[in-house]
Amino acid sequence: MSSAPNGLELPRIQVVKAGTLRLEPFELPGPVTLRCKASLGVGGGSTVALVESDVRLLVDTGFDFEESNDAANQKQNAEKLTFALRLLGLSPEMVDAVFITHWHRDHFGNLNLFPQAKRLVSAPLWERLNREGFHPVKDGEEIAAGVKVVYTPGHTDHHASVLVTSRLAGLKTMIAVAGDAVVSYSYFAQGKVWQHNADFYNYHQALESEARLASLSDIIIPGHGVPFTAFRRPKS
Repeated sequence: MSSAPNGLELPRIQVVKAGTLRLEPFELPGPVTLRCKASLGVGGGSTVALVESDVRLLVDTGFDFEESNDAANQKQNAEKLTFALRLLGLSPEMVDAVFITHWHRDHFGNLNLFPQAKRLVSAPLWERLNREGFHPVKDGEEIAAGVKVVYTPGHTDHHASVLVTSRLAGLKTMIAVAGDAVVSYSYFAQGKVWQHNADFYNYHQALESEARLASLSDIIIPGHGVPFTAFRRPKS
C-alpha cells in the first residue's frame, strides 16, 4: 500500500461538513413542512467526507437548497465548503480527486470548486452523463490506497458508495461513506430508505444496498447527517 500524505499506514478520513435532512422517516413531504425547514435554515445538503490516502479524495461536495439557482445561494455554498476545508488546513486546489456517489445536486453542486481534481463516478453514471472530464469506476475498484468503490443501486440506478480501511482510536476500522444508500441514521434505524426523489430506482435494491454496507463496515457516514456505528438488523 502506498503511504498516505499524512504519514500513516492506513488512510485517514474526516467529515468536512455534516449534511442535513429535510424530511425524517415519519414526516410527509408536504409544502408546509419543507417551507418550515427551509425557514429554519435546513438546506438538505449532503455530508462531505475527506479521505487522505496516497491522494486526497473528497466524497461528494454537498450543496444546500439545491432547488435554488440564485447566485447568492451558489456563492454561500462555495464559501461554506471552502471554509470547512480551511479549518482542516486545506484549500480546494489541494484536493486531488472527487468521487460523486450519485447525480443529485445536493451531492455534486459544489463540484466546480475543484476544477483541477480528477472527477470519479460509477460506470453507469458515467455512461449517463456522457461528459468529458469524468472518469468511470467499476464495482470493487480501488480508487486510492485503502479506498474501494461499492455499487449500491436503489436510491438511483447509478448510485455507488465508498469503503475506506482506516484506523480510528488505534483500531483498524472499515468505514462506509454511503451517500444516499444510507441517507441518515433515522432511516437506517427504522429500516427505511429515502424514496422522495423523482428518479428513485428500486425499493428492494435500496434495502439490499443498505444491508450490504452494514455488513461490510464498522462505521457508516450517511448521505445526510453524522457517522454512526453499523449494526445488523435481524431478519423478519
